[in-house]
Amino acid sequence: LGHMAESWDVHFRWVSKLEEEFFQQGDREKAIDLPVSPLCDRNQPGINKSQEGFINFVVSPLFQAYVTVLPDAQPMLQAIEANGRFWAEQTT
Repeated sequence: LGHMAESWDVHFRWVSKLEEEFFQQGDREKAIDLPVSPLCDRNQPGINKSQEGFINFVVSPLFQAYVTVLPDAQPMLQAIEANGRFWAEQTT
């Protein structure tokens, strides 16, 4: 989850690499006639399309709780929220 709190360019590179890893898994699953796992089919929207929801419903609440315990982590939460806004712009 650390890349979620990085700058947009670093975060996006991580997401792109993760998405490619998921797609490779889906390719292997297809090759051996297994059902393709969610987000792993390169012919369907991948994790790029799910990032806004993942940030809003998993990452942001987690880091909000983290900031209540460690207020100095506020810049991390701000970066996560900024990345969430970028994803929202990508999906509109």
